[in-house]
Amino acid sequence: MTSDKGSTRRDQARQTRRKILDAAHREFLERGFHGATMAAIARRAGVANQTVYFVFHTKTALISAVIDDAVLGPDDPTVPQQSEWWAAAQAAPTARAALESFIRGAAPLLERAAPVSEVLRAAALTDEEVMAVHRYHDGMQSTGYRQVVEMVAGKGPLREGVTVDTATDVLLTLCGDALWVQLRQERGWPFERLVDWIVTTAAEAMLAEPHR
Repeated sequence: MTSDKGSTRRDQARQTRRKILDAAHREFLERGFHGATMAAIARRAGVANQTVYFVFHTKTALISAVIDDAVLGPDDPTVPQQSEWWAAAQAAPTARAALESFIRGAAPLLERAAPVSEVLRAAALTDEEVMAVHRYHDGMQSTGYRQVVEMVAGKGPLREGVTVDTATDVLLTLCGDALWVQLRQERGWPFERLVDWIVTTAAEAMLAEPHR
């Protein structure tokens, strides 16, 4: 009986957390970091104001959790390095195939996470606490992308004059939050068109044999 009650409480806690994360994601996109308030997020989630503070403590911690949630995915949270599409990139026979597998696999993640990540980036310009969170997420992305470049370079040569560092910077730009938001939201590129363009552009910029 105690176990059933504990399970129910855990389920309720997960549901509450889910409501807050979803509400916060929408509020940050609509109002920006500084315009969003914990009270407005609580109202949108249908929970008490104190509940939001109890679960996430601060607005900075909340936007960090929103980004983590977008990166991992809400339905079956998985770190990119443990995902099926990352494994497919690792198993790919050529550098081009590995790079393409990564980009196509990461695209839905960018679709979810890039807009709120850009909200965080904008707020970081005027808030040191937010800047620390931005640097943390930026560092996580940089580390992951470097791992991809090293994996790709192990399957085929990089373009002449392109180092692992340079290729990582290229990937961070082409698969970065800012470019994704600019082309998807501001310029209205369709999802598949953008992904195809990133695949082609990244391969030509990074690889000695971009079409193989």
